[in-house]
Amino acid sequence: MCNLQPRQRTRCAKSPLHPRFGRPRGSLLLELLVEEPIFIGFKAGRALRQVLESLGAADKKYVSSEDSTFLRLCSIGEDLYVGKLIHEALATDRVDDIRRNILSILRKLGPAVPLPTTLKIIACRAVNETYAPAVDGLTSSPSTPALSVTRAIR
Repeated sequence: MCNLQPRQRTRCAKSPLHPRFGRPRGSLLLELLVEEPIFIGFKAGRALRQVLESLGAADKKYVSSEDSTFLRLCSIGEDLYVGKLIHEALATDRVDDIRRNILSILRKLGPAVPLPTTLKIIACRAVNETYAPAVDGLTSSPSTPALSVTRAIR
């Protein structure tokens, strides 16, 4: 299971724009991480966790903590997140398609479970950490690299 951990970011100082770069003097340049994956998903409630824990063998292929073919399980602390891990840059028109795909898979697995209408988009990067399993039968081995949040779009 990927493990997401929030990080604090330094704010850019409010000062006159640097003439060469159009940014405040003394502020940090931001690096665009086009090779890093992003996670699109939401925090799973109790009802969804129960559905995920009780999945039969045929349905477990739709949810994995290791494979991003369908849905990916990640955690931030004790919270379980369900979504998709995207490994390429996204255009804005694809975000809604991905949201609909995530929600349609979850409706197939648990039609009565309440699902959100909006999802979070979280940047992440691979790290070499171990994690504690959160959902029985859906976790990966401790040697699998976890994921850590570097920025969140809110």
